[in-house]
Amino acid sequence: MHDERLLWLKWVLTPGLGTRRCQTLLNLVDSPNDLFTQPQKWPLPDALKQRLREIHHLGEQHPVHRQACAQLEWTREPGHHLVSFRCDAYPPLLAQIDEAPLMLWVDGDPELLSQPQVAMVGSRNATLSARRTAADLAASITTTDLVVTSGGAAGIDSCAHQGALDAGGHTLAILGCGVDVVYPKANRTLFRDIAKQGGALVSEYPLGTQPKAGHFPRRNRIISGLSHAVIVVEAAERSGSLITADHAMEQGRDVYALPGDVNNPNAKGCHQLIQQGAYLLTEARDLLQSIQPGYELPERTPITAVPASLPDTQRQLLGLLSLDPQPLDVLSDHLGCASHQLLEPLLELELAGWIEHQPGGYARVHNG
Repeated sequence: MHDERLLWLKWVLTPGLGTRRCQTLLNLVDSPNDLFTQPQKWPLPDALKQRLREIHHLGEQHPVHRQACAQLEWTREPGHHLVSFRCDAYPPLLAQIDEAPLMLWVDGDPELLSQPQVAMVGSRNATLSARRTAADLAASITTTDLVVTSGGAAGIDSCAHQGALDAGGHTLAILGCGVDVVYPKANRTLFRDIAKQGGALVSEYPLGTQPKAGHFPRRNRIISGLSHAVIVVEAAERSGSLITADHAMEQGRDVYALPGDVNNPNAKGCHQLIQQGAYLLTEARDLLQSIQPGYELPERTPITAVPASLPDTQRQLLGLLSLDPQPLDVLSDHLGCASHQLLEPLLELELAGWIEHQPGGYARVHNG
């Protein structure tokens, strides 16, 4: 049975056909089948034309054909999808960018690709405050049925994905490896939840592709290309987040940046973006009222202020904690002490009703 996805896969898997060359061919080739049956017609090096002839004439015996069949077999499993450039499910916003990917591997709901999205990116080594802000922003954004899109990395990306999921919203993780490869390893549970709870893992890289340094700057163009706006929560002067912001500006997307402590190196990239014309973002309303004028976010119940009578360590812990659980090792890293030294003050806070120990760590509770 003929499956045009197999032809697109063979196109993507053919060595030497880079993204730029493929974009040129897309304007010339009516069908992926023509690429292999009439290679002499295309502006390609002779060696590439010969390779295309061999793939066509050897058919099922050629390694590229066998690789494509193996990739196609993956789609037999529920939730596994291949979205080629000219199929109906391909996101129209992404199709407009330079070097749009020919094929997307999707583990999850492919319909989310074409829904309105807001991207959120930031530092892998983000401060606890920035992580909390990212999760809160993502939760607020999903109340408008916008999809939160990020890169699946540690730090801000993970908090954005988790914040969207915790609020019952949708999120897309655009990966720099195959969707069947877990990177970073610590995100195994998060990725499973994204794929199974109304989100999707997305990649332009074939199954089995391992993460490489060059993959991540390239995937950033997809993060911004899918989105109506990009939020940078925390970023150093030289970071992948700024690459995403640059792509967004080139693609005509709005860029928002959160200001931070002038002494925090991870805030310098955001300040630089604001100086260059990015919108200053202090809360979700700043963005949502621009995208959806007149929309009002529901009021959120504030956490009770920290009383001055508490010991210093307990006050510092309460200053770090929010309604989202934080692991003990994260708290100890931020306070610069051993984990066991925090067990007693945490227990005292829990007995006093200020915090509670949850599966993901320690979290504030409303007090009074």
